[in-house]
Amino acid sequence: MFAPVAKAQIPRLLAAFDIAYIGWQRVPIYRFGIAPNKLMDYMMACRAVLHSVDAGNDPVAEAGCGVTVPPADPQAVADGLMALAARSSAERAAMGERGRAFVLANHTYPVLAQRFLEALR
Repeated sequence: MFAPVAKAQIPRLLAAFDIAYIGWQRVPIYRFGIAPNKLMDYMMACRAVLHSVDAGNDPVAEAGCGVTVPPADPQAVADGLMALAARSSAERAAMGERGRAFVLANHTYPVLAQRFLEALR
């Protein structure tokens, strides 16, 4: 849909979106969990997220920042998009704020470094 966008321009691009989408394939290794940079970018940009995944974790559900639907299911994706679009802009903004708070609390370098050090102990 778009030409490649430089990483530094991603926040400006995401600011123009009401809803951000990330979809996955159904892959057995995801049973161990996922932590994609793109999803963290969406959440830090305070966007409501449509997340199409079946994994051992679901940051979108954990954060309450969007809707999760089954992967590789076009009807579920369409239904999820319609559900998010039907919400008020204030509801989507609140979802976005929850996503940002979740990333700041759980996925910043200091938090991850502390968890790593604790695991080594």
